[in-house]
Amino acid sequence: MSEFRKVTTAPGEVIGFATVFEENPYLRTGVPSKKGTVERVDYTTDVYEDGKTYSKYCYAYLPWGYDPENKEKKYNVLYFQHGNTCGPDIFAIGGNKPMIDMLFESGEIEPCIVVSVTYYFDPMAQAQERLITGNTPAGDGWWDGIVGNYHREVIENIIPAVEMKYNTYLTDPSPEGIRATRDHRCFSGYSRGGAFTWKMIHHNLEYFRWFSPMSAGIRGETREGGLDTDEKVVDYITAGMKAHPELPVFIYATGGGPADYPMIKQQVNVLTKQSCFSYGPDPEKNNIYFTVSDFYHTDFLVPYYFWNTLKVIFRGV
Repeated sequence: MSEFRKVTTAPGEVIGFATVFEENPYLRTGVPSKKGTVERVDYTTDVYEDGKTYSKYCYAYLPWGYDPENKEKKYNVLYFQHGNTCGPDIFAIGGNKPMIDMLFESGEIEPCIVVSVTYYFDPMAQAQERLITGNTPAGDGWWDGIVGNYHREVIENIIPAVEMKYNTYLTDPSPEGIRATRDHRCFSGYSRGGAFTWKMIHHNLEYFRWFSPMSAGIRGETREGGLDTDEKVVDYITAGMKAHPELPVFIYATGGGPADYPMIKQQVNVLTKQSCFSYGPDPEKNNIYFTVSDFYHTDFLVPYYFWNTLKVIFRGV
């Protein structure tokens, strides 16, 4: 492979962050020789306090070489929440799946299971409206009249359905079992999904060690947000850390483009000034890091961000 294009800021700057973002051109142009497989995982959820049980699904990408009979080989799991207007199939089927294959082609990144999840209740039934505006029923707090309990759906329904089916570190699907295996689990999301990833840090830090919010600021519980001061942002993100000071955590925030960068940069800068955070790319020493690309805003470029984050997350576990 040729050298990757690097976008670098100066070392030693508080904001500058000494970040290096690598663009791997082969994610789009390469033809993978080691192709993973994708399976749909169906499950039900009743966490929305309306007396209803919803039938939903996600997609699990199983990397090349995954053998369901080899119980000795266990995999870390990366959960990805798409952004507004997109669906859970964005990297699971069709022309974008090879980009995920190419992530692992070079051997520089340890293969993991990648699970594409969705806050929408039925993304295919209302596909036309979803693709235009994204305004279809969802559980992440952006839809009036539906309690924003999607963070509970992830823990209570999605994780047990996925990780008990495949060769992961989870053997006990109870909350205690999920807590015990948090080192092997990352939650990531782009744009609206990135905003939800910050929400997951607030609610579910005890179930995930690793988080990678992409191209999204810290909003809070609803579309409107309400975190209008630095103090509110800090209190929201550090709530889980204060509740569980014994648990290690690593946040790899990333993004790109003039629309995303200023707000994310400002908020991450505020967080790095807190005593509970240590900035840098080494999970053994640090717990927050930030890189930025010059890409335009689109979910379809997420594998380029994964190329960077997957070199850091899961390190040392």
